[in-house]
This record gives sequence, C-alpha cells and structure tokens, in this order.
Amino acid sequence: MKLLLFIILLFPLSSVLHAQPVFKNPHLPDAESYEIRDYIDNTIGYVTSKINISVKERGGQKYYYIYAIEGTNFSNEIELNYDNLTTISEKRVDLKTDSLVEYYTNYGHNFVHFYNREKKVNRNFHTIEKNIYSRYAYFFSLSGFPFETIKTLTFYTYMAEYGDALSMRATNIGKQAVTVKAGTFECYKLELSVAGWQSLFAPDVYYIYFTVASPHHFIKYEEKEDDGKWSSDELIQIIIS
Repeated sequence: MKLLLFIILLFPLSSVLHAQPVFKNPHLPDAESYEIRDYIDNTIGYVTSKINISVKERGGQKYYYIYAIEGTNFSNEIELNYDNLTTISEKRVDLKTDSLVEYYTNYGHNFVHFYNREKKVNRNFHTIEKNIYSRYAYFFSLSGFPFETIKTLTFYTYMAEYGDALSMRATNIGKQAVTVKAGTFECYKLELSVAGWQSLFAPDVYYIYFTVASPHHFIKYEEKEDDGKWSSDELIQIIIS
C-alpha cells in the first residue's frame, strides 16, 4: 500500500496526539498467506506480492509478524499488537540495493523512531499517541474496523511525505460486490482520506475493501495516480494455515 500523499504541512502533531486504538482484532487467523496483484509505481507497474502472517510471542505478549515481498523490488517486515493491530515496528527494504527505505518502531515510554531515506527523516518523536497504524499493514489492520456499529474513525500513520504522524480518516461507505482474481466477494468499502485541517493540503481519497464475512479479509485497494488513472491492489489468493 503506497498511499502517496504529496503535501507540505507546517506544524508537527507529535506533542498533541492522545487517541486510543480504534481497531480491534476481528478474530484473525494465527497464520495465513496472501498473494496480491500489487501496483508499485508508474515505473515498475504491477508485481505479485507474497505476504505471510503469523502469531509470535515476546515477553508473554502475542503479536502478529508480517513478512511481505513485493516482486523483486521491496520487502516489508511489520509487527502488530495482537489485540488492537497497532504497529509495533515496520521496516521496508529496497531489494535491488539491499538498503533500508523506511523504518518505524515504538520503543514504549512515549517514544517512537521514524526513518525515511528519500525524505531524510531520521529522528525520535515523543508522543502519548496509542492509535498508530502502519500504511504497509492497512490491508490487515483495517480489517478491525467496527463495520456494523461505527461509520467513521480517525487514526494516525507516520508518513514519509510529512515526516511525522498524520491524522487519517476511515469511513464505511457501504457494501459492494467486488470481483478480483480470487473470486467475487460481498465487501465493505472503506474510504480513506487525510483528516482535519491537513486535508486542505491533501484532498485525495483512497478505497479499501474487506469481506463482509468475518474476519473481514482484504480484497482490494484503489488509489488515483498522478496521471489521473486509478490503480489497484487485488487479492489473488489467500491460504489459511
């Protein structure tokens, strides 16, 4: 998931964040694998991404470990808290050059670290925010949206384009039948957008689809590219261990 937001914002948010996690684990499997038709950018185009998810334990606490390979281009390693699917850490590596592209980790004690190679961001942030979700795990974390009870939620994502935590809005805009290579599914359609006054600088919207059937598996993601055309990431198959 790219969610490329080309924005220029002036004021950091890290000192005022305070929301609690808004997504909850909808009884996701302890182990499963995906294949996704994944759009990288207008240079690389589409690749097949392979994603493996498993539950691990550290210090008596369970967490999800996600390892994703985007063709021969990038790898992502992500750790998510088991109960609320917030991000513990994420690391994105350029496989062509074997170099770190982006890195985020929550150290606890109100400190997180965010690194992005392209934007030359490499610093610690002090925040009491608990409601932080990696954009590279949206296909998994946002399945915890309370589809039947709440229409709109806000959460935070560290964005390279911003260099800090950005407030995001997810809105359930209804149900829709969606056909991808894996089949046809009745889905909830979530609209993603930048929240608050920052949306004046980043008005784009993005769409992500999850099955109505529990545990709300990822089916499709859509975003508009710079040339005005829509690209999509789509489920090829899912394997539950």
